[in-house]
Amino acid sequence: MKITIRVKFFAVLLAFSLAPIFLSRGIMSRALQDVIDKTSTQTRQELLDIMADEFEFSATSLLTLLGRSSEAMQLAAIGAAREVDWAMDMVPSADRGEIFFAAGFGNPDRTPPDAARRRGYARLTMGGRQQLIQVSFDHPTFHLPHSVGRTAVEPEMRRMLQAVPGIQAVYRNLPEAPFWINVVMESGVVMTYPGHGRLPGMYDPRVQGGYRKARESEKCVWSHDVDPASRFIVNTVAYPLRDDAGRFLGAVTIDVPAHALMPDSRIEARWGGKVRTFLVERIPPGTPAAEGLPILVQNESNEQGHRHWTSAVGQEKLVFDDSEEYRALLEALDTRESGVADVSFKGEPSLCAFASASSSSFLVIAPKAVVAKLPNEVTANLQALFDEMRVLSSIISGIMLFVTTLFAWFGSRAIIRPLYSMIELARRLTSGDFGARMNYRAGDERDDLVLSLNEMGPKLKELMHLNRDMEVAEEVQRLLLPGAEPELAGYDISGGIIYCDKTGGDYYDFLNVCSDDGAACLAVILGDVSGHGVPSALVMAAARGQLHTLSDIAMAPHERMAVINRVLSRDLDGTGRFLTLFYLQLEAGSDRVQWVRAGHDPAIRYNPAEDAFGELHGEGIPLGVIGDFVYETNQADLEEGEVLVLATDGVWEARNRTGEMFGKQRMLAIVRENAHKNAEGIRLAMMAGVEAFQVNGQEDDIAVVVVKKGAGGRPMTRHSISFRMTNKENCFKCFQPKVEALGAEHGLHPKIVFQLTLVLDELTTNIISYGYADFDEHPIDVTISLEGDLLTIRVEDDAEPFNILEAPEPELELPLEERAKPVGGMGIHLVKSMVHGIHYKRENGRNVLTLSKDIGKAECFAKG
Repeated sequence: MKITIRVKFFAVLLAFSLAPIFLSRGIMSRALQDVIDKTSTQTRQELLDIMADEFEFSATSLLTLLGRSSEAMQLAAIGAAREVDWAMDMVPSADRGEIFFAAGFGNPDRTPPDAARRRGYARLTMGGRQQLIQVSFDHPTFHLPHSVGRTAVEPEMRRMLQAVPGIQAVYRNLPEAPFWINVVMESGVVMTYPGHGRLPGMYDPRVQGGYRKARESEKCVWSHDVDPASRFIVNTVAYPLRDDAGRFLGAVTIDVPAHALMPDSRIEARWGGKVRTFLVERIPPGTPAAEGLPILVQNESNEQGHRHWTSAVGQEKLVFDDSEEYRALLEALDTRESGVADVSFKGEPSLCAFASASSSSFLVIAPKAVVAKLPNEVTANLQALFDEMRVLSSIISGIMLFVTTLFAWFGSRAIIRPLYSMIELARRLTSGDFGARMNYRAGDERDDLVLSLNEMGPKLKELMHLNRDMEVAEEVQRLLLPGAEPELAGYDISGGIIYCDKTGGDYYDFLNVCSDDGAACLAVILGDVSGHGVPSALVMAAARGQLHTLSDIAMAPHERMAVINRVLSRDLDGTGRFLTLFYLQLEAGSDRVQWVRAGHDPAIRYNPAEDAFGELHGEGIPLGVIGDFVYETNQADLEEGEVLVLATDGVWEARNRTGEMFGKQRMLAIVRENAHKNAEGIRLAMMAGVEAFQVNGQEDDIAVVVVKKGAGGRPMTRHSISFRMTNKENCFKCFQPKVEALGAEHGLHPKIVFQLTLVLDELTTNIISYGYADFDEHPIDVTISLEGDLLTIRVEDDAEPFNILEAPEPELELPLEERAKPVGGMGIHLVKSMVHGIHYKRENGRNVLTLSKDIGKAECFAKG
């Protein structure tokens, strides 16, 4: 019978050490424990009775104060709404003052003169510091969503300014607590008082909970939202604005931090933060109450209140541990105006003092342990006596422990010695010696450990070979994709793919083919093999090989598909796999396009001149299903500027964290919004939109190809690469291989590649080091294009505004001790010295920096 090493040591140590200790302590404990328990219990109960009376009085007083504060906020919202109603009926006046926008804060020319950082208006950073917000009490600020143009709403903003004196009067009569008074119009115009500039560019309060509730109501409504300026949870009272016909025009909202509505936080501070106060909504009798009491107001700490403004604020519930105590509390709330009940809250026995109104109750919850200080002191004194009596047992235990230590010290040597051999074996395995073995038998668990180590070597070797094979497969599949965008007279073409695994079944290609009439054409191909991973990648590689094999044979598109289908149907028979494919054939200088649909979704067709969408339809089943299926060639003529978009289902079936799909309507919107860009710009916008949408990670391969009908019939000789990094990545490791690949592909001199790498390193380092005040993840988009001898670098980021053209030049000609300017700026100076042109602009809340370099002037360009 095998006896485990754990059982052997446990039995010996238990016999020599624990038995005497328990014997001596058990005799003394029984005599003293009764005295300790009786004294501490009596003292604790008396203090609990005193505290219960105090908390009941506090709950009644605070409920009265909170009710008055809530009524004041509702009256203020109604008063501000009356001022706005009056102002909107007036003729807009230009002499009401300048219109200041939230986006202009920080720019001296577009910031109200009285703007300053005010105590009480703060923003909690990720580091836990409070950062005061710059606000203006003389002027409100306006905010427009991206979809609203200033010209269209200029008269409305002028009318709203006429309500500012009344809103200021309402603000001055409210209690002293940080809050905003907002006027949100249905048109999208937002006026905020006091004025401030902490609204994100993408912020639209019309989607916030308070505004949506006001749209459906005729009176004041309360809601919980996340304030985008301070990132605190706020209680919002909203009052709807309606015209004489009852039509909804907008809403006036007052945002108050959740903790600021509490009448007095001293009761919590007095008890060291252990006492919690809540205003809860009463549950009508007969209504299921299993989920807890809905919390209307609670005094949150800064850490609890800090959230991102886009996060949803659900209805929080006050939940108690014991269902019987909870039902007793509900009955007390319904039958008594005030009182105290015993409850278990967050795992602690507590007192719950309450005071009830018609539809709400104010609760003060205090753990009984907070008043246990005096009983604990009495218990501690008795415990000291108890400790003295334990000294005797400690002496006896010490002798036994000494004997046990000697036994364990000498006995462990024989047991631990084999472990060193196991450690050495593990080191050999980690160093790559997968043939290492160990021969040892002890008759306990160590035998299992040795066996596991001996079996680990072959498995590690197999795993490393598999991982190496996957890396080779990934590299091979990357090489099978087009290395550069094709050049075809009259067309601008761009394609890209992102795999969710190392390999995948999505496929796109640009192939020079011979049409059935002998003309040279370009085939644009997009395919999607069912599933993803290595099996799909193998099917994709087989289909690609057949397409390339048939490229020099004069065939019509449908004939080409029929040949490939017959081969794939034979090879994939019984596997359950198939390939959907869209085959598009273009001819240089011609408006005619031909295509075949083999089970793939139709290509999207967009005419910007007419703002009309269409699709390249056609009949056809996936390849590899029915070997003798007859495919059909379709054709159409494209107009100048028309855009074709081919994509796999990984685009429109991408899901966000709630399970909602990206959908084709979002695709159409991206195409319409970016139709003025070149093909690569449209493709990058599409892939960036999908990436931002599926925040939970990519679940399927994504491939997008964009074809844009160019003007003038000239071949487009632009070469470019685009990629996205974030401030959380090692940006150098991200862009350095891409820059080297671009240089190798287009014959750039190593000096040019080095300078391009150095410029990007300096720019990204400055953006990450100085551009962000929070700890969120931010995108940095880079596009590098080469047209002839002109190399263009475009960097976009959403960091703080910074124009490198305005950066002071370092005083290089003077010694350090004689320089009047601060030491620094060498990186920016280095960037300026290595390019021939720099352009900066701030667009849609993003820094857009464009640098150009004539590599012909650098005399380093080596073609070929």
